[in-house]
Amino acid sequence: MKLSGLDSAFLALESQEWPAHVVCLTIVDASDTGGRVDRAAFERRLAARLPRLPLLGRKLVQGPWGLARPHWVEDPDFELANHLHRATLEAPGGRRELTAMAEEIYRHRLPRDRPLWEWWIVEGLEHGRVAHMWKVHHACIDGRSGAAMQEIFFDADPDASLACEAVPVVAPVEGIEPPQGWQAVREGALSLAGTPVRVGRQLGRLGQGVVQAALTGRLGRALPLNVPRTRYNEPIGKRRSYGFCTVSLSDVKLVKNAFGVKVNDVVLAIVAGALREQLDGLGELPDRQLIATVPVDATRGGERAGGNMITGMLVGLATDVAEPAERLLCIHENSNAAKAVQSAMGGELLTGLAETPPPALLGLLGGLYRDAQLASVLPALCNATISNVPGPRTPLYAHGQKVEAFHSMGIIADGFGLFIGGMSYHDQIDIGVLADKEALPDPFALADSIVEQLNLLLKAADELAPEQSGHDLPADRAGVPVGEAEAEAVADADADADGAHAPAARDGARFEAEVEPESVSGAGAAAVSAPTIKVPAPRRSRAAGTSGAGGGSGSGERSGKGATMSAAAKPAGSAAARRGRPKSRAAGVEAGRA
Repeated sequence: MKLSGLDSAFLALESQEWPAHVVCLTIVDASDTGGRVDRAAFERRLAARLPRLPLLGRKLVQGPWGLARPHWVEDPDFELANHLHRATLEAPGGRRELTAMAEEIYRHRLPRDRPLWEWWIVEGLEHGRVAHMWKVHHACIDGRSGAAMQEIFFDADPDASLACEAVPVVAPVEGIEPPQGWQAVREGALSLAGTPVRVGRQLGRLGQGVVQAALTGRLGRALPLNVPRTRYNEPIGKRRSYGFCTVSLSDVKLVKNAFGVKVNDVVLAIVAGALREQLDGLGELPDRQLIATVPVDATRGGERAGGNMITGMLVGLATDVAEPAERLLCIHENSNAAKAVQSAMGGELLTGLAETPPPALLGLLGGLYRDAQLASVLPALCNATISNVPGPRTPLYAHGQKVEAFHSMGIIADGFGLFIGGMSYHDQIDIGVLADKEALPDPFALADSIVEQLNLLLKAADELAPEQSGHDLPADRAGVPVGEAEAEAVADADADADGAHAPAARDGARFEAEVEPESVSGAGAAAVSAPTIKVPAPRRSRAAGTSGAGGGSGSGERSGKGATMSAAAKPAGSAAARRGRPKSRAAGVEAGRA
């Protein structure tokens, strides 16, 4: 089976400084076994489930001279033992010891002569926990398929046996065997000769997409040309810095309902607040707002054949806005503009561009970019990659032991030196922070700040909520007519970034960035008919007069309008009652125990 252009690009651009694999760090409560894993039993269970994931038994066959895209073929010498590894943390086994181990495991590239994945069992965590680290090349999976695979590796039933219920296979369909000998040379020559034609075709599509996007009237806001430079836009080294945190999904939804926005808007807002706080503390906060690249699903009709089916959009993070609630509303506006433009331009633009050059040419260009350190002189394209993927909605178990958290480690490169990835799991969102070691010496300071930013938005939601008479509705039903709770659960999945918080078991997984009509037009149908409540524009930062993304929708324009929200979107329950809830906090390996 031939790789797609985007999958081939991840392989071609990989280097020692830019490893192109991703890692899912899974924390499991193994206190009943003294924090130990029976490797033989685990190996038997994993072997029984690998047939559902055929891609993990395949290796690469490269085309001659890298002129044609590689193929996946069955590995006749596959041995599971070559992919399983064990490690033990140094005492006391807290979160910093765990992330130091994760950084070391992450920095080594995967061997190209075998299937591109490894599984690490890490023991020695405090309080009887163990960690499973699944390291897999990005050419094999994207965020959506990787999250769906967790329901294959782990069990929904703590008493599940090897003969557990069937789970949808996340793997490519069988393809044609790769060409051999002169046929392979011919394919490479044809690929090289067709490059100018493909380039012309993609430039034409790009031009059409820009015209369609301009017709939305939001092009300037959604495609900013004045991205500020930060410490994350410089060339990177081989060492990584990694931290994580966990926030409550119920708390995120409470804020979402209070302000009439989307789940992913809240995620972007708490990350934006943390970045603003960090850079301001260093004296490096730009006057212009930071810009995030947000991965978006490019699947049509829910069908997937494996590999990467993603595109992306740029979203202004409103870091030039001092007040958290106003910042959230600005991000909601920016996100809606980005979705409208991305929809007009077409979801296949990024994947189409990746199909154009031969892998060898991509590798050559990537090498020149790295060696000349062009990231230091070229304009910045974005300041961070922020991904939000839907994960399992019910608790999962590893050999009957409860999975506590799934934390991700994505990809960074020169000029793109910060990745923040979230994955929802049960009633939480687990967030991983990955950066270059020099740019972010203490990743937990940023991760813990993300948690505190959610607490600030919870406080703002409490201040907006009037005292309620009668019975309070549950927080998850806030702003939803009684009888439409089920519709609310589906609506949460309609529009946001790299993942929707919809039940993954229904169709594998969905992405929040699937653009629905309501997500483009505003806060939703409920807000259209409901009366609006004016929220006075809060005090602005020192950068209040600066322009926003694209120059046409600056923060100065925002400050004069104040903020509006729908009465139908106000949080349910009295403010006093909700203040009694515990704050969102770091979970998994907890911050207070480090």
